[in-house]
Amino acid sequence: MSMEVKLIVTPTCTHRSGISGKGNPYTMAECFVVLDGVDFPQMFSYYCAKEQEVLPPGEYVCPLKGTVKDGRVVFDFDPRQSRRVPNKPASQA
Repeated sequence: MSMEVKLIVTPTCTHRSGISGKGNPYTMAECFVVLDGVDFPQMFSYYCAKEQEVLPPGEYVCPLKGTVKDGRVVFDFDPRQSRRVPNKPASQA
């Protein structure tokens, strides 16, 4: 069974780059995730190895991976592995 979550990147979602305390470059980006049972999309931050990995504005679906860690079920996803959902023509919206 394949599970996916929907991600939404708006023009107001930001990203920032810098140098960590250890001297390593980093980029952090923001986007929204749509979760079942939650009334509104929730903003979160994700790590990018380089600025080119920041998702441009749009809607995406991302594979959700489940594992068992320390005897507990944990779900995780990597926004950089998502695929863009094509825009629907205005006549279908």
